[in-house]
Amino acid sequence: MNPAPKPVRRIVIAGGGTAGWMVAAGLSKCLGRQYDIRLVESEEIGTVGVGEATIPTLHILHEILDLDEREFVQATQATFKLGISFENWRNVGEDYFHSFGKTGKGHWTAGFHHFWLDARKRGLASDYGDYCLELRAAMDNRFATLPDNGINYAYHFDATLYGQYLRRFSERLGVQRIEGKIAKIRTDDISGDITGLQLDGGALVEGDFFIDCTGMRSLLLGETLGVPYESWSHWLPCDSALAVQTTLVGEPVPYTRSIAHPWGWQWRIPLQHRVGNGVVFSSRHISEAEAKARLLANVQGEVLRQPRLIKFTPGQRQQVWKKNCVAIGLSSGFLEPLESTSIHLIQKGLTRLIELFPTDGVCQSDIDEYNNQSREAIEHIRDFIILHYHVTNRTDSALWRQCREMEVPASLKHRIQLFRDTARFAPAAGDLFAENSWVQVMMGQGIEPRSHHPITRNMDNRSLADFLGEIRKDAVRTLMKLPKHQQFIDQHFRAPPLDVSQPAMAKPVALHGTLRLNPSARIDTVELADGSQVFVVDDFADNADELVDLASRAADQFAAPPGHPYPGPQLDMPEVMATTLHAYFHQHLRHRLRAGEPLGMSARFSRVTRDAALLDARQRICHRDDSNTGPGEMISAAVHYLFQDESLGGTVFFRSLMSETGTRQFMLDANTLDASAFGDRYGIPPGYMTESNRYFEVIGRVPARWNRAVFYNGGIFHSGDIRWASPAAYETGMGRLTINAFFGHRRPGD
Repeated sequence: MNPAPKPVRRIVIAGGGTAGWMVAAGLSKCLGRQYDIRLVESEEIGTVGVGEATIPTLHILHEILDLDEREFVQATQATFKLGISFENWRNVGEDYFHSFGKTGKGHWTAGFHHFWLDARKRGLASDYGDYCLELRAAMDNRFATLPDNGINYAYHFDATLYGQYLRRFSERLGVQRIEGKIAKIRTDDISGDITGLQLDGGALVEGDFFIDCTGMRSLLLGETLGVPYESWSHWLPCDSALAVQTTLVGEPVPYTRSIAHPWGWQWRIPLQHRVGNGVVFSSRHISEAEAKARLLANVQGEVLRQPRLIKFTPGQRQQVWKKNCVAIGLSSGFLEPLESTSIHLIQKGLTRLIELFPTDGVCQSDIDEYNNQSREAIEHIRDFIILHYHVTNRTDSALWRQCREMEVPASLKHRIQLFRDTARFAPAAGDLFAENSWVQVMMGQGIEPRSHHPITRNMDNRSLADFLGEIRKDAVRTLMKLPKHQQFIDQHFRAPPLDVSQPAMAKPVALHGTLRLNPSARIDTVELADGSQVFVVDDFADNADELVDLASRAADQFAAPPGHPYPGPQLDMPEVMATTLHAYFHQHLRHRLRAGEPLGMSARFSRVTRDAALLDARQRICHRDDSNTGPGEMISAAVHYLFQDESLGGTVFFRSLMSETGTRQFMLDANTLDASAFGDRYGIPPGYMTESNRYFEVIGRVPARWNRAVFYNGGIFHSGDIRWASPAAYETGMGRLTINAFFGHRRPGD
């Protein structure tokens, strides 16, 4: 006999981010008075944080939570979304729009598109999108909320800010957040149920029911309970994404842009404070380095931080509920964000769980029903996404030819053929996308139905023309009353300014640490070809590993300051550590470098991440650190190598082969010309300068070595000795991590 189910009283959510806090918000609002709800997450574990575009179903969740729309929009820097512009998907240079609205008015026997097809055949119809308010408004950059749901819309928002907003909401309703990394999952020896999460600090978080929001790792459902993953890569070939944020250029448009390329596609999502950009690509058809270069070449505005790589396998766990654990979000499966369904799938997993919640104990019938509904729902969405790839006229690349020729799921094959033959739509239970969505995408991708419903032939030309004309006029009349999208935001939903120089997802990590320097480290002198001296200190710090760990824990706080020439993100060193470094310099190096009275110093952690092919003019050449010093002042500098892979490059020193006047003009041009114009003028191709050329001559090199520090006069031309042979190595872990320090001094005698 099976033992009686154990009633559920304690709910544990493993993982935060968008998924974890959406689940916490929904459970605490609907069931919170009955249960003890705790959420375990670690500040050290970043979230994917890519999903920033939504679909109109999110309104349902917000109604359940009773959220104030203005408060939500302002808290998440949101803008409004009326649909998606698909560019180059049907073919290169051919675009269409998938709107959220209803197009025209149908009959119970046939949808509006049947009437439109007949009218077009008779020469009575204009473009299909002319009969949709949402599409017309999007193209004219107009938006306003209307009474009685008069306009269908969704949002673009900062997913990390959304998670933070829902965290505050959930904690007010009693959800307890527990900080810590999950070190071990405890299970019952007999039932196999999960009993608790052992944290790295030793604490045990016990529960009766567990929700896995640990992302693609699926720590509970996948790794612990052993649920296999079903890959859909044979239908959806893209397996990688790169995400990057840029400053906002111009007014935000009320739609998402999806731009197809030979190797995948690019998204562009405008928020109030920045733009979310990224590419989804097939690593079999383009390398990561090239995809990154293509992405950065096609963004607008200033890049706020270097692109972040996300590897994925499209598909789903064979079960998303097993024993006393449900996976929601990326832990249950992944579909690329082509139709902005990621957050909807979290929402649907949550609401389905609330509907089937095992109050009096987990029952297999509840598990089976939940799994059946989940599979049915995601397979419908999967088919809709495959449709975009498969029905296309593109033959310009291997990726698109493969997608055109592949066998698709039988369910999708039937829908395509039915529409191609008769313009009919085959609705299915649980379909997220309604008839108008399928019609817009199938016709947009190039399907021309061979026939349509005969009900349309009951109308003569005048009646049919009047019918379509009134629909079109109604859309235009409403459109002209709508304000511009930006105007509507400014009047009703303007969010307070947000500092976008730091990644929005980064909650500051307190950088508490010490710099312990080796008191017995030897200082060696390296003489350069021009007689200048550079000083090298090996085994410089006694706690070099701790410095790397400190930088790793604050990885999300690294940022590339706008306009700064350093080719990668940086993070200021804690003051107490900088003080220690300054004291060492004053005691051991100041007189060796002939530095006078100190004028202050600065120090920072730095990483080189900028692709060699994308360097601006300043980054292609060597430089001096004293270019901004005043009369009688000098800069001494130091670089401390904190990476094991010596191939990432040390430091190379140069002298100018030009006159002083020529050198000044060269440096001025590097700071004022764009990369292309500078390259044309001086014949310097993209790439880091590591060798002599007709303008500069190498006078010495100091190779990289773990825990080596190099001190030098900042007036010597120098550059990182970066060959960029293995770009991925610069992104692995902390890559080429260094501490860069600059010591200001009076010149001796001044």
